[in-house]
Amino acid sequence: MKHIHYGWVIVGVGVLVKMAGLGFTRFAYPMLLPGMRESLRFNYVEMGLLSGSILFGYLLFSLVGGVLATRFGSKSIVIASLFCGTLSMFFIGRLSEFSSLLFFTFAMGGAGGGVHISMTTLPMAWFEKDRLGGALGIVTGGAGVGIVITGLLLPYLLSTLGGGAWRECWLLLALLTLLVFFIASVLLREKPSDPNPDSTHLNGRMKFSPLSPKGSSLTLRAVFFIYFIFGLAYNIYVTYFVAFLVEEARLTDGVAGVIWSIFGWMCVVSGWAWGFLSDRMGRRKTLLWNNGLISVSVFILLLFQHPFFLGLSAFLFGGTFFGTVTVIAACVSDEGVEKRATLYGWVTLIHGIGQFLGTILGGYLRDLSGSFHLTFMVSLAGFILCVILTALNRKG
Repeated sequence: MKHIHYGWVIVGVGVLVKMAGLGFTRFAYPMLLPGMRESLRFNYVEMGLLSGSILFGYLLFSLVGGVLATRFGSKSIVIASLFCGTLSMFFIGRLSEFSSLLFFTFAMGGAGGGVHISMTTLPMAWFEKDRLGGALGIVTGGAGVGIVITGLLLPYLLSTLGGGAWRECWLLLALLTLLVFFIASVLLREKPSDPNPDSTHLNGRMKFSPLSPKGSSLTLRAVFFIYFIFGLAYNIYVTYFVAFLVEEARLTDGVAGVIWSIFGWMCVVSGWAWGFLSDRMGRRKTLLWNNGLISVSVFILLLFQHPFFLGLSAFLFGGTFFGTVTVIAACVSDEGVEKRATLYGWVTLIHGIGQFLGTILGGYLRDLSGSFHLTFMVSLAGFILCVILTALNRKG
């Protein structure tokens, strides 16, 4: 029987960790936003502030989590973040006052930031550069699994349990996150005993060494700029997409949930696919194609409100969204610095600032104009700018 490289166990557990620690803490909120707003009688500015609180916690602990992962190890931060996320979701499902919800959404966002940084950097110790993009893409797809679960399960619970069902949904997500907490505590390992594990036993095949032509990657400065703008643009889409489907496109909760699950299913595979391509085509060229397609997805949303085209928009967006996240993580790993977790924390902090501004701006434009049209136009402009910056920049 052939030996299984333990790095793939790390990847498998990483899928569950990203599902719970990122997929639930970050991407369940858009599905529960309409029910929470109606039940708690909040306006869109207040709901946007709650979403902004999630993002503020996320971006703050992206940096703090990276520093702590460098000092104490990525596994410890994964475990602590999962436990914090479990407690936060439990209390969000029990409370009603805006100030209390603001605190626990902040804590939930912090847990998501800690999970994202530490679980992304953990596989970097287990895989070499020519396979790292694909491995990181699989781990990143775990958040897509979380989106699929929220897209299929939460609408059913919301429609069958009544007006306060969003509370039971948060409790269920907290219990699932607690289960992942125990699995990660047992199976995750910090680093391999073999200093070069990935070069040995991958089914007896020779190591593939892709060509890395001049200009195939991005400068670190460009990574910061592009990831900031991408954060602003993408979070507008994922935060207000479901509300747009229900309130402006006039789709039922069930149909909106199916379209959201399409987005989630594509997120499951998009990270791996684009990570695999970046290992072979180069980070820059892959990112160029990726942001071009994601721009098309938002353009379709602005032009058509038929369910087929809205599903096509979700298909393209989900099929590209985690690709950018994966390629940026691979670009950071390519730097080869010893404190990669700290560096990735800084990159994600800038990304999170963009998300925070995008969420607040999106909610403000929706309340100002009475429509999501202007909100999504800002999102489209951001993605087009990412394409331009990627095209103009090349490392080396």
